[in-house]
Amino acid sequence: MVDFTEKWLPTYIRRDLTVLFCGINPGRVSATAGYHYANPANLFWRGLHEGGLTPRQLAPEETARLLDYQYGITDLVSRPTRSSSDLSERDFANGAEQFVQMIRAYRPRVICFNGITAFRHATGKKKEPVSLGLQPKREFGSDDWPGSYIFVIPSTSGANASFSREDRLAMFGQLSRFLREKGWHPLVSPVTPPPFEQ
Repeated sequence: MVDFTEKWLPTYIRRDLTVLFCGINPGRVSATAGYHYANPANLFWRGLHEGGLTPRQLAPEETARLLDYQYGITDLVSRPTRSSSDLSERDFANGAEQFVQMIRAYRPRVICFNGITAFRHATGKKKEPVSLGLQPKREFGSDDWPGSYIFVIPSTSGANASFSREDRLAMFGQLSRFLREKGWHPLVSPVTPPPFEQ
């Protein structure tokens, strides 16, 4: 039987997605199941629906359906562990380097980091104060692209005791409102988003 640490999850992404969701790394339950956020205690799929980002609550087995709504999903570090605390600085450094390359190639409009830890390691802002929600500036831009808007939500993991269930679910609603303001919400605008705003 293959150990869960050998079961890496796929990234679902394509060019110019509306939102790319990025977690820290796969946990044991998700890696074993082969789907993102497969642990029933995780609030991710419930949050998408209750926040108005999907018309119904998708099951982890339907992860690929996210692309139907112009969403993608990935993890900063591909290596599965029982806890993100088992990751090394090298894991994070290698993951961040590959992540930046991917972002500049695929150019999502918004990156939603599921957890402050993922945001800190992806951006290198390891000690600065981080507020939840929309961040003050875009990240990962290049000479011919202004970068992605950045949105940070508290980790949806069932192990996150720092935020209440209600507070974590509410952040999905804030992201949904931001997409509506931009005219990018897949449930109220055409599936093909408007040209990227400069």
